[in-house]
Amino acid sequence: MNAYWLRVSMTTGSKTEHSASKSREFTWNVDFIVDSELGFAFFFSMTGKATNQDNARELALQASIQEDTQRKTDPEESHEKSLIILGSREVGKTTMIYRFLEKEDTPKPTLAMDYSYGRKAGKSLVKDVVHVWEVGHLAPSLISGSMRGCTLSHSAHHTTVLIMLDLGKPDVLWNSLEECLVAVRAAMMMSYQQELVHDLRERKIRYLRERAKPGTEDEPPVDDPFPMRLCLIGGKYDEFRELHSGDDKESIGQALRAAAHVLGAGLHYHSAKDSHLLRRTKELLSHYGFKGQSTKASVTDYDKPLSVAAGSDSFSAIDLKISRNDYAVTLDEIKQIYVRRFPQVPKNQDVLPGDMDDPANDPNFNEPIVDRLRLQREQEISVLLRDMLEAPLANIPIPEPY
Repeated sequence: MNAYWLRVSMTTGSKTEHSASKSREFTWNVDFIVDSELGFAFFFSMTGKATNQDNARELALQASIQEDTQRKTDPEESHEKSLIILGSREVGKTTMIYRFLEKEDTPKPTLAMDYSYGRKAGKSLVKDVVHVWEVGHLAPSLISGSMRGCTLSHSAHHTTVLIMLDLGKPDVLWNSLEECLVAVRAAMMMSYQQELVHDLRERKIRYLRERAKPGTEDEPPVDDPFPMRLCLIGGKYDEFRELHSGDDKESIGQALRAAAHVLGAGLHYHSAKDSHLLRRTKELLSHYGFKGQSTKASVTDYDKPLSVAAGSDSFSAIDLKISRNDYAVTLDEIKQIYVRRFPQVPKNQDVLPGDMDDPANDPNFNEPIVDRLRLQREQEISVLLRDMLEAPLANIPIPEPY
């Protein structure tokens, strides 16, 4: 028996009467069968599918939300990264940021927090963006605000915290480091869930183990590093180089290298007055902010500006004279060694001459409307005080005790 089959299809569409955004799509199928014995026959069928433009919009919105969520939580890839910079007072944080972003403005003191950003053409059509948050006052709420701001564009895995310390003041250096770490840890607990912090810590431990030098298996392990990506920057190296002897440089360098190794952080010396160090710092910030090339060669000569990448150091190379090596070295042990040589100034005495000045009198922070309101309130208060002082004692209202 010889038979031949042929199908002819036609698709039509029509709008519904109830909504212009709804449409129906139908497919008409006509099957022809030609058989030498049975003759000719054909079959008719129709299939239909209703589509809704509103549903299409919802699907597109869901896809956009899913893509945005993935972008904010992806620990591996992101076109946006963030730098959170804090540290000692008047150490040059703003100047360093301006040089990195190639700003020509004159740096001004940062009272609370400042935000800036930079862009750089990447390998794809999408430009890489770095968000730079400078925290001028070590308040966990301010640091938490910058961390929460980072999560609007990417995950915490792509945020780097940079703590800038004044090398020229070793008598307050360790206090500044401790104060910064306490504030950042508190802000991290305020900003991220425990599961995310745990994941950051586990990834950091794996990263440090992968980068560990061969032959350091017998050294104390780094089991509790700082969860986020961290870098210690020693500022004002030009003053440090001129003021301190070789032994002081070695003691400070050993303590900072050991602290950075325990924290799983990098360590770099910086000076805005040294073109070589300025270029090296820009490369460092570009590495953290734009996935740029990192400096492979470490500098551990204490007569030179140190540069040590995270995970590339070891306690045997630092040679800090830590006697026990059967368990992890702590920051407190390193502190005890450091403060024996450089006793720390009590925090209440660590006040710069300009810190007690009223910023409202600084012309860099003029706010005409706020200044007028402030002057008006001061005048009202002075009138009330004068009336109270000139009035008889009996007329002064004395509140009843509770």
